[in-house]
Amino acid sequence: MVLLLAMVSTLAAQDPPKPAAAPASQELPPGIRWMIPLPAPPAFPPLIAGERIFVSALPGTVLAYRLADRTELWRAVLNPEKPVAVDADRLIVASAEAVHAFSVADGSLAWRTPTGTLIAPLLAKDGWVIASSETKLFAIRGSDGSVIWSRDSGPQRQRAAIAGDLLFVPLASGHVVARDLTTGEVRWDTLLGGAPAEPLVVGDRVYVGATNKHFYSIEIDDGEIDWSSKVGAEVRGQATSDGERVFYVGLDNLVRAVNRTDGAQRWQEGVSFRPFAGPSVIGQTLVLSGPTEEVSLLNVQTGDPVGKISFPERLELAPAYAMHEGAVVVAGISGGLSEAWKLWLASPAATAK
Repeated sequence: MVLLLAMVSTLAAQDPPKPAAAPASQELPPGIRWMIPLPAPPAFPPLIAGERIFVSALPGTVLAYRLADRTELWRAVLNPEKPVAVDADRLIVASAEAVHAFSVADGSLAWRTPTGTLIAPLLAKDGWVIASSETKLFAIRGSDGSVIWSRDSGPQRQRAAIAGDLLFVPLASGHVVARDLTTGEVRWDTLLGGAPAEPLVVGDRVYVGATNKHFYSIEIDDGEIDWSSKVGAEVRGQATSDGERVFYVGLDNLVRAVNRTDGAQRWQEGVSFRPFAGPSVIGQTLVLSGPTEEVSLLNVQTGDPVGKISFPERLELAPAYAMHEGAVVVAGISGGLSEAWKLWLASPAATAK
């Protein structure tokens, strides 16, 4: 283990380029805060965590940029096999049949834990790292990489979810399994009519779409299906909520808002693109994106369009959203048609600097 850790530390630190200074200021369209060329095509969508943006670039580099001014802070040479995750001061990366944790501050390797090849996106939350191979589920302590428990498990393609002392695991076989977070023991196991997407936990319920074109509300205590709604198309990605309503989007390009408690529809609104992923709630705004130049902003209460965030070029991957200095910011990547890959940070034009 010591030898392997040393090898990976050497790989991550070998002849690292000096952090790039921000390019000279240039005239940018309204709403664009900054743009920086990427050294290679992206492997996964960008991730905003605190004051940093993380980008996984092919063939195997993770880059960290400062959100405020696009300065490159560090890069690590390690081939991410799944989207990276962040919890507290650790950047979590799946690579080479192991989970690696890097310091978000300087990119130094904190720990490495062998797991075998992972098949689902990593979950990093509340000091836990949850990783899934073809046959095993691992619960890892985020501070030092210790495996707290591992359990036999079916194939999992979507990210799990944590709420309180429970872990909710969506299995490709159609099951949602609730496990005790500290021991891995099964609390309940609920079979849906299709393979579940990434679950959302709000209050006393788990909300999840499935490939059978249904959206489900499951009671946390016993795993009973509280209600379900038939959707005109497969649900895309994870749902989101403002505490009162739950929002989800289907591949029919319709965004739906339903009562959290009984599933009654409050509104639905069409978008002009096939969404990359589920929507996000930022304040009183629902944010949704697809392979176009515009990110749609909807009012959470009514579904009415309240604006948009425009990019000069078409986005190629799901962007990352955050609040920064009181405004919604979106980090998006373009360049699929020209192969001139760029990372952009944008806001609604009225609030852009």
